[in-house]
Amino acid sequence: MARDEETRKTAAIHHANVSGIGHAWIRFMAFVGWYPKDMPCEERRLILKLDLSILIFGCLSFFTKYLDQQSITNAYVSGMKEELGLYGDQLNYITATFWASYCIFMIPACYFLTHYPANRVLPALEIGWGLSTFVLAWARNVETVYAMRFFTGLFECCSFTGTIYIIGSWYKPGEIGRRVALFFIASPLGTMFAGYLQAAAYTNLNQVHGLAGWSGFVVFPDVPSRKKPRFITEGECVLARKRLHGLVAPPQLQLSLDIFRRVFSRWHWYLFVLQWTLMDQNFLPGSTPFSLYLKAKSNIYSVVQVNTIPTIVTAVSIVVALFCGVIADRTGRFWTPAVVVTFPVLVGMILLVAWDVGESGRLAGFILTGFEAACSPLTMGWASVVIARDAEERAVVTASMNAIGQAITAGTQIVQFPASHAPNFRGGFVSVLVTTIGQLGTILAIVFLSHRDRQREGQAQATQNKPLLGCVT
Repeated sequence: MARDEETRKTAAIHHANVSGIGHAWIRFMAFVGWYPKDMPCEERRLILKLDLSILIFGCLSFFTKYLDQQSITNAYVSGMKEELGLYGDQLNYITATFWASYCIFMIPACYFLTHYPANRVLPALEIGWGLSTFVLAWARNVETVYAMRFFTGLFECCSFTGTIYIIGSWYKPGEIGRRVALFFIASPLGTMFAGYLQAAAYTNLNQVHGLAGWSGFVVFPDVPSRKKPRFITEGECVLARKRLHGLVAPPQLQLSLDIFRRVFSRWHWYLFVLQWTLMDQNFLPGSTPFSLYLKAKSNIYSVVQVNTIPTIVTAVSIVVALFCGVIADRTGRFWTPAVVVTFPVLVGMILLVAWDVGESGRLAGFILTGFEAACSPLTMGWASVVIARDAEERAVVTASMNAIGQAITAGTQIVQFPASHAPNFRGGFVSVLVTTIGQLGTILAIVFLSHRDRQREGQAQATQNKPLLGCVT
């Protein structure tokens, strides 16, 4: 009995300590503006649990995906080309193979995700991804690399947009921007760490490891309208659904062909897909082309510098993306920071097109393209908010954005930035300058149509609430 009493006291002390740490963390996050100061304590606890379950698993997953993607380029410039006997533009074809499977399977996978438990589907795909990258680490010929990149793309197809779908299903519109931004920066962090790992390892893909998906079965939630997650109470589940009532629609119970009419009869699909496609083009110069530029300048830059200098672009991406996500949530306007960050990209592309601006000018041109990174979470967050009232359309549109944008990029990057043309990719630089200007136009078009829809909705509600003549009010 005495031992049982001592055990209960120890457990109570432990619970009090954990609870105290949780309250202190919530107060700190409220102080820095992560949680609104007027948000009730019980709601803050719920959001903290959602952040810990969705964002930690999502960020770790996304981090390893981009660690893997960037590792291909880093390994290529650090010895893989010579060891596997790669020649010509085979690096471009390896990248294209990955994006082909990734894009083909993405839209159907994300649509079916709206009708099947996300906390089962996404972790299962994560395990398959880990196995395929593990086999890739032991590749000894280009044929094996092609095959494993195909399977890696297949298992990865739902990771990014699936997590975006879950974020859009659990959070209110004013909470989405900063969380999508935090989720997104796992991508440039993966790119950055790949550079440092390759510089340290100096080997052939040895640093690529698959993230085990087992934890996702336990901590990652499904959408609120289905089964209650294990980590929240019944009361918190009710609160989660109440918070989103009238703001975020639950998915339909059955698959329906009506989804095609809903998607293609509205402007959302066309403009958000166009915006994402332009944005994907504008990302390109600061990634593989930058590494190939530095590789071609081997008389100036060492292997370590070739792997680490591009991480400056990554650092710019992280800071700008997170800052813009917070601004979008606080102002309720995703378009303002999206317009602002487009201008540094324009300057960078002008420098690269001009080319004869000295070594420092060309490096500045590549680095300024890092500002484009903010447009990714801003665009995904914007789409999630605008289409919040139709879960299936939201899943299809966000998946289409990523799939179509990446599919086009997989093809165009071979023509725009062929490895054999390094260091001056003039044709690619000119085309990206054009798409950067086009991005500004698309952002303004989305602003106009979103404003028009809000006006029409307000007028419709006013008409419904207008009393009939002769009625007592």
